[in-house]
Amino acid sequence: MIVFRIIQLSVAYSLCLYYSLKFTLFLITGYLLKGHKRFLEVKERPTPPNILQDPRYGQHKYITVNGIKLHYVEKGDQNKPMMLFVHGFPEFWFSWRHQIMEFSKDYRCIAVDMRGYADSEKPEDLASYKIDNMVNDLRALVKALDKNESIVLVCHDWGAVIGWRYILRHMNTVDKYVMIGAPAMEVYGYIAAREWDQFRKGWYIFLFKAPFIPEMVLRTHDLGVFRSMKTGNTTDEDIEAFKYTFAKPKALSYPLNYYRANGFGRVQRIKKRPEKYALGLYLLGEKEEFISLSTGPAMEKVYPNLTYKLVPGATHFAQQDKPTLVNEMMRNFLALK
Repeated sequence: MIVFRIIQLSVAYSLCLYYSLKFTLFLITGYLLKGHKRFLEVKERPTPPNILQDPRYGQHKYITVNGIKLHYVEKGDQNKPMMLFVHGFPEFWFSWRHQIMEFSKDYRCIAVDMRGYADSEKPEDLASYKIDNMVNDLRALVKALDKNESIVLVCHDWGAVIGWRYILRHMNTVDKYVMIGAPAMEVYGYIAAREWDQFRKGWYIFLFKAPFIPEMVLRTHDLGVFRSMKTGNTTDEDIEAFKYTFAKPKALSYPLNYYRANGFGRVQRIKKRPEKYALGLYLLGEKEEFISLSTGPAMEKVYPNLTYKLVPGATHFAQQDKPTLVNEMMRNFLALK
């Protein structure tokens, strides 16, 4: 076991070095061929796009919990059940706009900016981004906002990684849950170590462990990474909202610390798993670029009362590029008893 761990870490850090060198070459080449302004410069965006203040998405609020100030957007009757939305990377509350519009009819929708993101507080030290800290943020947020402490938890990407951990520790506060685009960290590590498909799709994790270089790569072509979110349901104004948010100083560094503070190290084991599991839904886009579809059946084996479904035609950002379909799948799931 120890030998396997040493080999695993050696491969991981070797790949981190490999991708750091590869993308350093990419940066140098791009700078020489296209020049600074065309390749590296990010446009100044002093004014937020109007869509970020659109009242259709709810009210902007702040709360201090677990020693950190979090920003969130709220819409819906406060007397109705709470639906908590937790975003991933590189996102913020706005990635749930379609779901807020749909589910605020029946739920009190809360879409939070996680620590280090957008308008929430951004701790400087790397240790602040250990996964347990974000789990504790969510627990404190639920305790502060929901008197019944019985929520529907909806998470995507890194939000789902945190969400899986949350439900194991605080299942008593979860009525039902929906996870999109990422399995539990333990399952991810197991499959990535044994299946080429997940190992190949997770290449970016090795790059994101490096200092400085990932930020520079993601900022190229005026934050061109956000163009990958462009689909028939994502407009130019939507993309500009993401660019405005992540164009701010160090706005990418704090979210990247989620990868730097976690990943290669061992995950603390859950000492006591829940006796009773809430109903859960795990969704992956049919065109998922970063997560192996084999994690679906694997998660069903590990988490009782969990159903895995593919979202036809969807990419990793399923809730944004196929919102009508995702909302329908969520509706059908939430109707189950």
